[in-house]
Amino acid sequence: MNYLFVYGLLKSDYDNEAAKTIRSHCTLIGEGYTFGRMFDLGTYPGIIYEKTSNLKVFGEVYRIDRNARDLIVFLDAFEECGPEFDEPNEYRKEIIPVTVNNIEYNASTYIYNRNLTGLRMIATGKYNNKQGHR
Repeated sequence: MNYLFVYGLLKSDYDNEAAKTIRSHCTLIGEGYTFGRMFDLGTYPGIIYEKTSNLKVFGEVYRIDRNARDLIVFLDAFEECGPEFDEPNEYRKEIIPVTVNNIEYNASTYIYNRNLTGLRMIATGKYNNKQGHR
């Protein structure tokens, strides 16, 4: 995994520990999009990747430059993704295509992995909640 796609509290305009950790291991490539839907999970979002969707989800692509293994272990814990967390995990890690400035990157991201019933879709595909914390 060389690239990471973030779309919520991990974006560069947030100053939480996880966002800072990403910035310390990665270089921001730029803002980009993938196809699918974004949902409001309360104080943070989740996305569903849909290859054939007309809807876009927006976020940022980072190139992982340093200590990739440490970063992934940290992010898996932050996203509670892995066998040590309650099943089904809230997220699953997946590599999806993301476009930045007309260039497609295969980037790892965290896809929402639970029931969508009752969740509000964020129609713009853009998450912005300055008070959001996890």
